[in-house]
Amino acid sequence: MFFAVTIVSTLHLFIRKLIQGTTKSKCVCDDGNEEPSSSQLVEDHEAHVLVAEWRLHKFQSPIELSHDESISHDHFDPLEFHGHWDKTGEATFENTGKTAVIRFQRKELPYLFGGPLHNDVYLFEQLHFHWSDNDNEGCEHIFEGKAYSMEVHAVHYNKKYNTFKEAVDKPDGLAVIGFFLEATDNDDNPCFKKLTAAVQNIIKVNTSTTVAPDCLTWIKEEAQCKGYYTYQGSLTTEPYLESVTWILYPTPIHVSRQQVAHFRELKSTPCEKVNIVNNVRPIQTPPSDRKLNIFFARSHRKSED
Repeated sequence: MFFAVTIVSTLHLFIRKLIQGTTKSKCVCDDGNEEPSSSQLVEDHEAHVLVAEWRLHKFQSPIELSHDESISHDHFDPLEFHGHWDKTGEATFENTGKTAVIRFQRKELPYLFGGPLHNDVYLFEQLHFHWSDNDNEGCEHIFEGKAYSMEVHAVHYNKKYNTFKEAVDKPDGLAVIGFFLEATDNDDNPCFKKLTAAVQNIIKVNTSTTVAPDCLTWIKEEAQCKGYYTYQGSLTTEPYLESVTWILYPTPIHVSRQQVAHFRELKSTPCEKVNIVNNVRPIQTPPSDRKLNIFFARSHRKSED
């Protein structure tokens, strides 16, 4: 339920200045005359953004994961990946000014089912990346107290809602598959090279390039692992809707430091004076009066894709 919040002009100014310091799409050559959008907004002090008040009352993401605090579940069917590694159709890679996004143009989009999604089919919408200004803290979720260099989110929506826009605010609307990337040395990950080469073609904001349709093969091995963590949470970008079944694979995918560094070259503003860095939401703490159930799911069969 929305609650009307009256924000006086002085608070508008304060919050606008705060946001200007953290919003990566803000161009330093803009005049800065924009007002915060709409009423019914309050400040999320941890994320330094404006969000609808009701969205702060439940389970927000990202969170810190601990195996000892999770609930083991050995009897899920395998989480099935279908079409994610196909060599058909086309794929694009875009610099949105906030992240780098992969989308597919195919007659049939990749899809998921099984695992915590049970018999619902979730269609691929996009895959995007999170990173920081160094290799030690570019992920959003924290696993066993450790942060990794990047975090990758493969976003899917429940097919029964027909479109992503229709699904995005439904409790079972989205499934996001998360992978950690760890920059460990100077040895490139050969499968990841397809993307790091393409990143250099989208340095400017709002530019895109074509990539090979099998550009996601670098996540295939980890996606077929038997164990992952799952919980019900939210989007980690605006509007932070609590409509996400999170599925997170704990073992990081190893890449080189230079491969991660290429993402930090992407520009976030048309004047090209600001790079995309620290597009990471801070850890969110669940309300003290509510228990967040985190399941460690382990299947005894791999996905057949």
